[in-house]
Amino acid sequence: MDSDKPAVANSSTRPSSYVKPSAAGLINYALPPADLESDLVIVFDTESGSVPKDKKTPVMVEDSFRVLLSVLVNAGFSFKVRVHKPGSVFIFVKASDAVVSFASYRSQIKDWLFGIRTSAPVVQDKLDDNFSTAERLRLVYERLTNSQKDHGLGITPGQGDWVFVKSIFALHDPKFNVAWIERWSTKWVLDDDELDIIKNSFGEKIALYFAFLQYYFTRLLFPTVLGLLAFFFLPPYSPIFAIISCLWCCVFIESWKRREIELAVKWGVKGCSDLDTHRAAFKGESEREDPITGDLVRYYPPWKRVLKEFTAIPTALTAGLILIGIQAVVFVIEIFLSEIYDGPLKQYLVFLPTALLAALVPALTAFYNIIATGMTEWENHVTERTYDTSMTQKMFVLNFLTSYMGLFLTSYVYLPFGHLIAPNMDIISATMEHFIGEMASAKKFTINKFRLKQQYIYFTATAQLINFFVETLLPYIQRRAFKEAKKLQEKVTGTCEEVFKDKEEEASFLMRVRTEADFPDYVVGDDYREMIVQFGYLSLFSTVWPLAPLFSFINNWVELRGDAVKICLDTKRPIPSKGETIGPWLDNLTFLTWLGSMTTASLVSMYRASATEPDCSYLVSARPWVLLSAVLLSEHAYFVARYLIRLIYDALDSTVVQKHHRLQYLNRQQTLNRSLTEGEPIEALEHAEMVVTETKRDELRTSIADAVATLQLSLVKSEAAKKED
Repeated sequence: MDSDKPAVANSSTRPSSYVKPSAAGLINYALPPADLESDLVIVFDTESGSVPKDKKTPVMVEDSFRVLLSVLVNAGFSFKVRVHKPGSVFIFVKASDAVVSFASYRSQIKDWLFGIRTSAPVVQDKLDDNFSTAERLRLVYERLTNSQKDHGLGITPGQGDWVFVKSIFALHDPKFNVAWIERWSTKWVLDDDELDIIKNSFGEKIALYFAFLQYYFTRLLFPTVLGLLAFFFLPPYSPIFAIISCLWCCVFIESWKRREIELAVKWGVKGCSDLDTHRAAFKGESEREDPITGDLVRYYPPWKRVLKEFTAIPTALTAGLILIGIQAVVFVIEIFLSEIYDGPLKQYLVFLPTALLAALVPALTAFYNIIATGMTEWENHVTERTYDTSMTQKMFVLNFLTSYMGLFLTSYVYLPFGHLIAPNMDIISATMEHFIGEMASAKKFTINKFRLKQQYIYFTATAQLINFFVETLLPYIQRRAFKEAKKLQEKVTGTCEEVFKDKEEEASFLMRVRTEADFPDYVVGDDYREMIVQFGYLSLFSTVWPLAPLFSFINNWVELRGDAVKICLDTKRPIPSKGETIGPWLDNLTFLTWLGSMTTASLVSMYRASATEPDCSYLVSARPWVLLSAVLLSEHAYFVARYLIRLIYDALDSTVVQKHHRLQYLNRQQTLNRSLTEGEPIEALEHAEMVVTETKRDELRTSIADAVATLQLSLVKSEAAKKED
């Protein structure tokens, strides 16, 4: 479609207007020229895909490229093609307002039929100001990627006929990003208007995460104040603080459920979880009639999927046992080196446990992630929602063990049974001399009764600071280091990277696109996981150190703004999607609260006496039957409290939900009062999507040859590089 072919130029002869993408992570905020304005960008990369190199020919690549462009043209999309890098091009895809309007109409019909939408579907000849950017991007993306049965083109990157389609992504809105960061940097508390702005730009799913984080942040104010009072005025392991903390966890979860429903109703997505489209990777064994719509759909027996899901249990148990074994061994090594060993090189050996955990745990986690991903794919889930739920729960098992196992070992192994080491010190000393020599020595062992508190302070204060550095600042430093390393390499080798000389008016914008194309995808599940782990520290062990909620409160204020910066500067723009709930993360919160009711009771029973009575001769003074009774009583009290809190919230009517039911009633009443034949049938409106005239379509088809020429230009550089190698 674009006849101007970019030439290849050496970086030493770049024009002054050529702006190289910042490797330091700061986005080039150049705006697109008028002819490059687009909804989405498709990366067509000849080096990606599963086609073997010996079978990959230029004819195959060009045919695949022509097919892709023809599909876009026939669906009414316009496009522009520009070079990305050798062997890769950008396809800037733009949908007409008519295409988007008809896609919106189909979406409204589906929502109406399933009771999500309260008002009847309406065809918009012209998109009004209320049509958000997120809604447009979502509709265009679904039109491109959904299957044909779901009224899409079926363009799934890396699959089927689209093996050379590397990715489909949306470009950031520089003006919005700058205004968003500046606005949030001056606000202490975020209101619902800010959530609506996020929803209109990034979709309901991302807005729901920020709504949860904001809600969690504000509700942490109560345990923060309570913790300060407990720290200064209550004794350690106070039962009062423990009981109120457990009640707060129950109230928080039940109140968030109410908040979640209100947001879903307000945003018009209540019930959208039941309308997920089929995954492209889903493989049905047969076709059956959908029990609701009556359409023929691909079918896979649920009992087979359930059996496959059960096979994940022994896999998770095996990985969990291995991880527990690793952490237990490292734990013993740490106790030995820090509290028993007193020989040579001790000042260096004390760092050995940390090094072992830093090396082994990430490796095991990455290996388990590969296995869990393969098993979830093997389960053959129909929708993305069920796939994400299954994957989330598999990873939660490992996250739980990596986050809390050290505290569990200290609480229920080291402190209660550490006194058994002292009588065996002679054996330990003799063993050390046998293996290490006479220089080895063992000092008198005494239990560090502050170890649990020291560990907990690290996880709730120091570790959160480190995590913020790794999540927000480290990507910037890495890109900066990569940039400097690349400069040094060019200086040492005397070679310069060959780049494509863009048109002067497009150069800075294309550099921004190339930078964003290399960004990783934003995965909202990673941020949810971070918050759930933090909640677990509070629900499971907050009685150890009452100031933990204060540090979580401060961290979450920073986290809100840090995540916004991360989206704007460090990741691709999230593709908007609907969402009405935080899904499996809510189940994980409930599990942690239930488990916390038992751990809190056990910690108070075990360590309250030794922490408050100076003359107590035992670190753990509770008898086993007293400890068991306290745990069982606390667990049953938790179930009773949760039931009562739920009853209270059910009795309190939500004004948002009431307005929704009222509007739903009035709209359906109006529908009954008017004739169903007044409106035009959907078949008479399908021409709206094809408003592009045949003359315009012929013009678009002839421009495919120019686009192929652009692709060939990138291939010339790619082949030359291969020959040089």
